[in-house]
Amino acid sequence: MKRQSLMALGIAVALNFAGLAQAAETKLLSFGLITDIHVSDKADQAPTITANATARYFTGGLAKIDAFTTAMNKAQVAFVAELGDFTDNPADATLTYDKRRTVALGFVDAAEAKLAQFKGPRYHVFGNHDTDQLSKADYLAHVSNTGIPAGATYYSFNHGGVHIIVLDAGFKADGNAYSGIPATAGSGYSWADANIPAEEINWLKADLKANTLPVIVLSHQYLNPAEQIDPMFDPAHAVKNAAEVRSILEQSGRVLAVFAGHYHDGDFQQVNGISYVGLQANTAYGSDINYHNQYATVDVRADGKKYQVVVAGNGLQRNYVINTVLQ
Repeated sequence: MKRQSLMALGIAVALNFAGLAQAAETKLLSFGLITDIHVSDKADQAPTITANATARYFTGGLAKIDAFTTAMNKAQVAFVAELGDFTDNPADATLTYDKRRTVALGFVDAAEAKLAQFKGPRYHVFGNHDTDQLSKADYLAHVSNTGIPAGATYYSFNHGGVHIIVLDAGFKADGNAYSGIPATAGSGYSWADANIPAEEINWLKADLKANTLPVIVLSHQYLNPAEQIDPMFDPAHAVKNAAEVRSILEQSGRVLAVFAGHYHDGDFQQVNGISYVGLQANTAYGSDINYHNQYATVDVRADGKKYQVVVAGNGLQRNYVINTVLQ
């Protein structure tokens, strides 16, 4: 119980300058984030609640999304985004592939119907489990990324004077996109083989070059070397060419924070002036739709060139305050 309280109340403050003790005067944007819900028909992996994020609690998934959208509607946030592993595999591993695909699409439809209760734009980041039985095209045909061109797996948009970049690291080292369709180029992928391909790298460079707004980046897999701060972190949770991506983000001089999921325990790290927030998995700790419903409301505030990103967690999601000065 003591550990859970510390996790719920933990605050990491990243100060890039001295003297900003109060919230900045102007709130530019407020949005909601949730990650690793793993909606499926599987049984919970533990019979009781746990203080760590090892076990997955599948049975509360849809009810947790319902509570999340209700809270985000009440808070009147500008948009919501889920950071991947929206769904998971069917419980019955003996099903034929065609049946597994049908069941998996049912999970996506059920989860999206709950997320669609949010009365505003919604966005999705590809997680490794989202294509376990599906192609990316399959998945995209059953979800909505508001105002984003059909078929785009990585994209950007502006909201409230902030530029949001959504990355897709669901590519094998050979450049083929993850696919759950047997005998296709992207099939047989490993969750530990996550890469951002050259085409997406070039797009990211061009997108950042054309932008003058402060930037928030959303990813499923980690872009930061969390093993430097967390002895339990397996580097396989990070994008293989993460160092290259970090360099591009650093050179832009516009990035306020990077949010990711994937590593269910979550953490916080600052690398070369950019703050990396790993959100805790929604499917972790237990099935209670309130106490174990990990999600975050993020506020972006500005005072001239000074920016503050405030992450307020629900459930056992930790809270963070990130202060940054952009030149």
